[in-house]
Amino acid sequence: MLARGLVKRCPRCASRGMFLTWATLREKCRTCGLRFEGQEGGFLGAMTLNYVFAVGVWLLFFIAALAVTLPRVRVVPMLVGSLAIMVAMPLLLAPVSKSIWASIEFLILRGSPEYLEPVRASDDRASELE
Repeated sequence: MLARGLVKRCPRCASRGMFLTWATLREKCRTCGLRFEGQEGGFLGAMTLNYVFAVGVWLLFFIAALAVTLPRVRVVPMLVGSLAIMVAMPLLLAPVSKSIWASIEFLILRGSPEYLEPVRASDDRASELE
């Protein structure tokens, strides 16, 4: 399910089209009806993931820049690189962090009645015949 989040697919049915625009998540899956934001304010988890990813990339940049430039660290290029990373990464990772968070919420709350797979019409007919 987390892999589905990485490729921006529905955590329940793996269908595409979770997003209306670059970072605007649909309310529900068009195929299975799963609500992508399980709770009010559920975007906070996606924002936290986004921040963690951005800081992780920045730390890698920072360590690599220090390793290359020691003992004469150039502050201005490191500052420019740091600013570029901390502005660009959250923008680039916004959809991925939202879809991963939707997958995490689904993993945690999938036993909740709202998250159960909807009953299909063919299943209703089969139970009526029995």
